[in-house]
Amino acid sequence: MPVRRGHVAPQNTFLDTIIRKFEGQSRKFIIANARVENCAVIYCNDGFCELCGYSRAEVMQRPCTCDFLHGPRTQRRAAAQIAQALLGAEERKVEIAFYRKD
Repeated sequence: MPVRRGHVAPQNTFLDTIIRKFEGQSRKFIIANARVENCAVIYCNDGFCELCGYSRAEVMQRPCTCDFLHGPRTQRRAAAQIAQALLGAEERKVEIAFYRKD
């Protein structure tokens, strides 16, 4: 059965454009799907993987709050602020301590 192309192609083009823009700036980043319950990561670049010590497969589909990077000095208040900002679809600057896998 042939694959149907609908509104998925423009969305992929949009994501590809974002990825190309930020990759060209040597940034470390993830992209998440805000339309699913846990805001799952749908893309992470090599720089992010190198920074956190996780492979792309280990990061994909995890919550974009990056709770897997929390450690002993990660403040719960900062993590809660990130979660609250995501729920409210608002921009917020939060300083938080993340930890590498190793």
